Amino acid sequence: MFFRLIVRQARQKWGISCLLFFAMASLVVLYVYLRNSTQFTNRAMQIIMKNMGHNLVLLPEEANALDTYRCTDEQVLFSDEATRTLAKHRGLNSKYYVSTLQKLVPLGGTKLLLTGIEPVKSPGETREKRNPISPLGPGRARLGAEAARALGVKTEKEIAVLGSSFRVEEIVPERGTLDDYRVYIPLGDCQKLLGREGRINMILAFECLHGGGTLSDVEARQRRNLAKILPGFKQITKTDISRGRFMARLTTQRYLYYLLGLVLCITVVVIAITGLQEVSERRQEAGIMVAMGTSYLYIVGLYVVKILLVALLASAAGFLAGSGLSVWLTRPFLVFQTQPVSIVWGHLPKVMLLTCIVAVVAEIIPMIKLVRMDPSAILTEE
Repeated sequence: MFFRLIVRQARQKWGISCLLFFAMASLVVLYVYLRNSTQFTNRAMQIIMKNMGHNLVLLPEEANALDTYRCTDEQVLFSDEATRTLAKHRGLNSKYYVSTLQKLVPLGGTKLLLTGIEPVKSPGETREKRNPISPLGPGRARLGAEAARALGVKTEKEIAVLGSSFRVEEIVPERGTLDDYRVYIPLGDCQKLLGREGRINMILAFECLHGGGTLSDVEARQRRNLAKILPGFKQITKTDISRGRFMARLTTQRYLYYLLGLVLCITVVVIAITGLQEVSERRQEAGIMVAMGTSYLYIVGLYVVKILLVALLASAAGFLAGSGLSVWLTRPFLVFQTQPVSIVWGHLPKVMLLTCIVAVVAEIIPMIKLVRMDPSAILTEE
């Protein structure tokens, strides 16, 4: 009987029911589209910032950063085991570690930066969230733009480095930094050529923003944890990259929160206005039911269950439409070394639950008006 009354009410006031459904569905479409597109935009922006390069250089306390930058013979050497020690710990804000050994050597009639690299994988790295620097196979080399120009070679050509032969697998586009003059080879090969087995000059890392707080909070937490895990080491932050990544995340997050808050407010207003209209149009029906002994709880239940059913249907339809729009409109320009934009099915239960909660909250005002009505006054008027 309860659900038959709900169906009958929906049929009698089908115009209001349809209006409520389409209004809620439209707002869910907007909510899901904003949430998904902003989420994918945020991810793409952060990956773009990550691909600008590592933003941390980790060195022993006694090391002079200028010696490291200029690649002098006074660079401090330390064990490459330090990188693997760092990579094991999840408590740090840094990840994407690279053990690096470098030396200024004469090659091709000029001096270039011979650089041995070995990315060390951290827990949680995936195909998408991988190290910006990819590993090199044995006997392979990667050249900066100026180094390739100085040596006069292209990809798949052989180069001689300190008596050993390496095949060039990649030429890195020009960046306008010292990296343009680097000849990258595997760390193990570089250590053997320089007679420095198991030793490196520096560790490159990337400071992420997990853990919350401002950029200053993240950096302070990183320094405290680094001192516990690897005493006697210091970090040098490339502030421009760190600040750019932080501002990219902050911008997209605040943009999302404000817009979604506005959508939720609009949803509450639409449902409340529609509910007030329906309650007003059903005054006589409610008065008769109360006069016949029907409790207010039963009548309120009719409205609440009806709005919940409409909310469930509207949220499901809105989720599909909003997700489809997000994929269709953002996929062409947001795929940047990241997973393609797709429907996030894991958000569907959350969207349906949120829609139902908002619908019930918005229905409170009409229900207050309903229970305050005097049935005798209503019937007398009629």
